[in-house]
Amino acid sequence: MINNDRDFLYDANNVYRTENFIVKQVIGVRLSDEMNNVVFSFDTYYRRTKKRDKIYEKAFRERKNIDGKRLPTTMYARTYIE
Repeated sequence: MINNDRDFLYDANNVYRTENFIVKQVIGVRLSDEMNNVVFSFDTYYRRTKKRDKIYEKAFRERKNIDGKRLPTTMYARTYIE
């Protein structure tokens, strides 16, 4: 996989920042008549770098809380990108 410093901006439902990572959330819903409905999230954690922070800050400069926050889901899977 080629590492692109802008990948966290594409195909995301939510993007937020922690102390060490920029996190892209891709959220889905699984509806079931037989089981409980599920809201799930595929999270990709991108290690913060000066370049990624600059891209993030430009993209989200209008936010009241520049770091944003995680949208809660009932389950999730994580992937880490250096």
